[in-house]
Amino acid sequence: MGHFNHHMMMLARDSRGLTQSELADLLGVGQGTVSKYEGGLSDPPSAFVEEVASILRYQPDFFFESGRPYGMPPFHYRKRKKLSAKALARIVAEMNIRRMHIVKFLRSYEHKTNGFIPEIDRDEYIGKSRAPFSIEEIARHMREQWMVPTGPIPNMVELIEDLGGVVVPCDFGSDLIDAMSQRIDGLPVLFFVNVNAPADRMRHTLAHELGHMLLHTVAVKSDEEMEDEADAFAGAFLLPASEVRPQLRRFDLRQLMNMKGYWKVSMAALAVRADRLNLITPYQRKSFWMEMGRLGYRKREPNEPPKEVPTLLRRMVTFHIKKLGYSVTDLANLLHLTVEEFQSMYRPEIVGETGTTSSFLRIIK
Repeated sequence: MGHFNHHMMMLARDSRGLTQSELADLLGVGQGTVSKYEGGLSDPPSAFVEEVASILRYQPDFFFESGRPYGMPPFHYRKRKKLSAKALARIVAEMNIRRMHIVKFLRSYEHKTNGFIPEIDRDEYIGKSRAPFSIEEIARHMREQWMVPTGPIPNMVELIEDLGGVVVPCDFGSDLIDAMSQRIDGLPVLFFVNVNAPADRMRHTLAHELGHMLLHTVAVKSDEEMEDEADAFAGAFLLPASEVRPQLRRFDLRQLMNMKGYWKVSMAALAVRADRLNLITPYQRKSFWMEMGRLGYRKREPNEPPKEVPTLLRRMVTFHIKKLGYSVTDLANLLHLTVEEFQSMYRPEIVGETGTTSSFLRIIK
């Protein structure tokens, strides 16, 4: 066992949605004790570590993991403003802990890909193309480079995983955020998605995060510009102008509902795309959003497409169990989780091989 990592104590606490004061009350100590241990001013005795591990539902070894946590990328600033400090800390902790799990899985699992997600340098792009920087052109070019056929993208999750990304299903405990993404050296591009988000919105959200990963890891612009560019990329990538422009010349709810069934995106996304392509008037735009609000569609639309389920993380877990001979207990020990926590975090769909119960069918609790 190595040295106590004060970062891990903070991550564990944040992941359970507890403040320092709340954890201190559960431990029966003063907040100052928790603060000093989390601040790295001193190391706690082993009995304290055991008690913290029990309360926070981690194995004691969890607190001796090496490494440091990563914060959220700058282009997620607007998302941060929506959340309370506690809710944000819980999400960031979840992302960090899941990233650490993926690092461990990838030590033994080789992920074969059919492409990659590049980082686009704007100056280099302009120099090569000898044309102004265009989000529309970048979306068209990426569809060509990734050999995406015309028409709707069949499965956004599958495309991202095929390009080497890892889509991680998470319960953010909030409907204010649908997804987060991270690009960290030495790791696949990570996409953390809220399992509670509607399927039609999730496709657009994944394309939005893909836009951030392409456009905003080299060039950092203002928050508003980065959000607008990522949203414009998502629309252009999912709904190519040459294909949707003729369809959007008729603009009413019935037409958008029909298009939604074909393109597998929300009516809201189709309306935004029509607006960006200058196919509707300000009056049509205002009338559309008023009608969506009146019908209650702004929160959740009818006729959702089937949910797209990530499989790569499941394959990593399955590989360890089927090919490497790991038991569920072995995997829980690898990740320094209790068996119950491991079962609630992962969904390998191998009930027959493990002999476990239906608790394996939960993604995150």
